[in-house]
Amino acid sequence: MSPRPDTAVAARRSLRRPLLTALGTAAGPTARTVCAVHPGALPPTIWQDLVARLPEDSAPHLCDLGNVPAYAMAALDPTAPVPGVRELAAQCLAELTAAGLTERQLTLIGWSFGGVVAYEIAAQLAAEGRGDVVDALVVLDSIAPVAAFQPADDALRPTLLLDWFAMYLGAKRGRRFDFVPTDEDDLGTLLDAATAQGLLPADTEEAGLRKLFTAFHAGLVRNNRCTAGYLPDPLDRTITLVKPAGSLLPASPDLGWAGLSGRPLHKLTVPGDHYTLLGEPETVAALAALLAAPPTGTRQAD
Repeated sequence: MSPRPDTAVAARRSLRRPLLTALGTAAGPTARTVCAVHPGALPPTIWQDLVARLPEDSAPHLCDLGNVPAYAMAALDPTAPVPGVRELAAQCLAELTAAGLTERQLTLIGWSFGGVVAYEIAAQLAAEGRGDVVDALVVLDSIAPVAAFQPADDALRPTLLLDWFAMYLGAKRGRRFDFVPTDEDDLGTLLDAATAQGLLPADTEEAGLRKLFTAFHAGLVRNNRCTAGYLPDPLDRTITLVKPAGSLLPASPDLGWAGLSGRPLHKLTVPGDHYTLLGEPETVAALAALLAAPPTGTRQAD
């Protein structure tokens, strides 16, 4: 016997994973919350090494955007409506507030597209007159939501896509992948390099790799759609940009964030690439030190 439709809907809702989860508890009185904003692409376990090195008085939490149904569906169906950055940030902020996590100092750290959402969370708190709640805003190789970095979906150059996909594939396989694409390279060339380096089995078919590439590209397009038209005003606060050696845009010194920070941009250069930086011991150590003593966030009143 099939369940009644309303029962089936309730069952599906009960299986939904929460947007906000605690990654650990503070040992003793909690001085502040560290909230990581995670955009998906890689599993949220990539934050474990950093969480393990946070100060004992930190209460680490994770906002996993992949658990927002509309955000997840938009990567599967290009015709599905997308939640905008402001909507995603509002959902995260509502969860943080309901959990009482905005009643004490809050550090926001976002990876990739998660950094853009973290920025908007800080902006919404500032608009509510609660900007001083955020003691630090850290973005990990995030591309700033400024006009210069809002190209059309079809404007992503094939070599750029292959380069990003190669980083992603290496992170997924837990192996370093040395591949620098040229204009003559395609997915077949990448597959040859991956099998030659032992990253993929020798019998891997291009069709299977193309399926993974298609899903990867769909996630990028989804994020572009989420940020379309989102051009926020600068915040009068310090922003820390963590830029790995293998950044998504290595030629850009600040990824556009200097235009959104009302104070001098704080920049930290670390080893690794966009997808592996949270797995690099040296990077994790540098981030833990940064989060232990973050730069002053908002401008103090005279």
